[in-house]
Amino acid sequence: MCLTATPQHARAEVPISDRLSFEMYGRMGTAYALDGRVIQGTRLNLRGGPIGGRFEEGDYLEPTLKFYILKPGTEESTGVRLVLTPAMFARTSFLGFFTSNTFPNLGIEIFQAYAEATNVLIPGLSFWGGQRFYRGEDVHIADYYYFNQLNGQGGGVRYKELDFALLLQTGPRNSPPFYGYDETGDETPDAQRQRLVFVSQYVHRFPVEEKRAHRLHLLAEAHVLPSAKTRDGAEVLPADLGWVLGVKGTLELGKGTFNTLAVRYGWGIANGTIGGSSTWATFGLPDEDGRFRGAYALEVVDHFVYNVSPLLSINGYGILQLAHGASDAATDKGFDYAVGARTFLYLLDQFHLINEVTYQTRRDGDGPTGSVVKLSIVPTLVPSGERSVWTRPHFRLFYTLGIYNRAARDALMSPYLQAFGPDRIAHYVGARVEWWF
Repeated sequence: MCLTATPQHARAEVPISDRLSFEMYGRMGTAYALDGRVIQGTRLNLRGGPIGGRFEEGDYLEPTLKFYILKPGTEESTGVRLVLTPAMFARTSFLGFFTSNTFPNLGIEIFQAYAEATNVLIPGLSFWGGQRFYRGEDVHIADYYYFNQLNGQGGGVRYKELDFALLLQTGPRNSPPFYGYDETGDETPDAQRQRLVFVSQYVHRFPVEEKRAHRLHLLAEAHVLPSAKTRDGAEVLPADLGWVLGVKGTLELGKGTFNTLAVRYGWGIANGTIGGSSTWATFGLPDEDGRFRGAYALEVVDHFVYNVSPLLSINGYGILQLAHGASDAATDKGFDYAVGARTFLYLLDQFHLINEVTYQTRRDGDGPTGSVVKLSIVPTLVPSGERSVWTRPHFRLFYTLGIYNRAARDALMSPYLQAFGPDRIAHYVGARVEWWF
């Protein structure tokens, strides 16, 4: 759920006082299945995540408070702020049905809690520490933060367009890169270790005109895992390494039209990518020595918005993800590919007809390739009257039709198929309000 925040350029702070501001992303709605069973939040997408279309997503609230301990008077004066972002979401059905007493149906998490100081020592030099959304743009209609989605706990320093960070990551007890087993035979993992992720980024801008510039974004990561040892000092997992290189280019074509192409390659333990996972979520199995030498992953994303006229906008994307573990097993690889486009027909200032079509594939190992085609029609009320892809709030009615191929149906490759049984056709009817400010 960390990927559900809106694009940064679409958010605006609401000042509560001279030192405190508030911003928020949220969505709430209802859904109905034709046979009356509970369908709210049951996605049609093949890996269960939002890639492939997001209209079936469940309820979610993400408020952010920003407190300015020292508010900068000018662009070059020193400022200090604290940022806190809790999040609330329903693990099943509707958010309003649950309280903290109904665990595990209600999820409450702290997504951000960090301090940042800007213009320290010299103008343009900033420092931060804590837990934060450490990432860039997303493909909003696929709810996918790509390229540098490195949310985590740690700290960093930034000088103008040059950025460095050190993050620490660990994982659940069923995650081999992070946990090992002792020799007691009780199958209880007890040798936890944490990964160090060193990140370096640089953005170069090519000015076209005032307030508009093409951008080139470079990314490098180094991942280090120490050996995992029990309390007695016995090594149960060897040390391991990984690295990532990426490049992203954006063409700003005027009047809100842009195209972004990003390519990222990860090696070793930094091969997380399948299903939209972060690079530190290692994919696959280790080699016979317990290391991920030779494992790799590739991510390619193209994302664009084309404002055709005052009557029509198109927002589209293509996402390719492939990964391979370090073992020789035929099952130790994965492949995803998705393309989608959402059209915005501005019939009236306050009434937009949104339509979306997506095609998504999934292949696990040498198995058959599953696929789904999704078609959505979404009449939408837009109180602001702004003719824009990014304006909110949206009051939506929507219907989504999903058409699975035989491989996806037989393998139950989506939460919808797992809940409603094998079928080639899926229907989803819902209503939702989505907002951000």
